[in-house]
Order: sequence, then structure tokens, then C-alpha cells
Amino acid sequence: MNITNDTPGMDYLTYFTQQMPKDLAAMAALRDELAIRQGALAAAQDTVKLKADAVAALAAANEEAAALRAAAKAYLLDAKAQKTAADARDKELSAREDDFVAKSDAREKELGIREARVQSQMDALDSKDAMLFANQAQLMVDRAALDARIKAFQDKVAALNA
Repeated sequence: MNITNDTPGMDYLTYFTQQMPKDLAAMAALRDELAIRQGALAAAQDTVKLKADAVAALAAANEEAAALRAAAKAYLLDAKAQKTAADARDKELSAREDDFVAKSDAREKELGIREARVQSQMDALDSKDAMLFANQAQLMVDRAALDARIKAFQDKVAALNA
């Protein structure tokens, strides 16, 4: 507000011809800069929003990873328990197998001895059987000879009595 009116009035012709194009150019540049700054501000706002989304996604991923780690830990403990049980079972089965093999070997050895003893008894029985058949054949021959001698003796006695 100019109360004293010490400044000359405005020369509109000079303003419109000389100053207004400069002001319009400055305003256009200012408008463009404002648009750029508003775009940068929107980009910054988008970045802040994306950062918040990333933080939320990271928190969700961390929770999921923690749950997976807990599940993996439980699975690992279960697997270790099963491995321990399987190792104990394997050890027991191995001991039982060794015991069975030892008993089986002892039984095989005993059966081999018994089989050899039975075979020797069978051989002795076969030789006795052969000897008995030979003795029976000799007995038959001797009986036939005895029967012939008895018949001859009876013939002699009958000849003497007649």
C-alpha cells in the first residue's frame, strides 16, 4: 500500500510488452518445477509406503521363518530320537543275529558230530548185517550138510537094523 504516492504509476504497456513475457516464462518454469517437486514428493510418499510394506513383509517373512525354524527343530529332534531308537534296535538285532549265528554254528557242529556218529553206527550195522547174511548163508550150508549127515546116519542105522 502506497500512501504517499511517491512511486510513479504503472505503465501497463511496458509491463505487457516487456515484463509480462518474462513473468509468464518464470511462472511456467515455476509451474514445471512445482510439478517436478510434487512428483518427487509423491515418489517419496510412494517410497515411504513401499518401505512400510517391505517392513510388514519382512516381519511376516521373519514370523514364517521362525515358524519354519521351530518346525525344523522339532523335526530334527524327532529324527534324532528315531535315529537313536533305530540305532538301538540295530544294535539289538545285531547282537541277536550274532547270538543266533553262534548258536547255529554250535548246532551245526553238534549235528555234524551226531551225523558222523550215526554214519559210523550205520557202517557198523551194515558190516554186521553183511556178516549176519554171510553167517546165515553158512548156517544154511551147514544145516544142509548136517541134514545130509543125519540122513546118511539114519540110512546106516536102518541098514544095520534091517
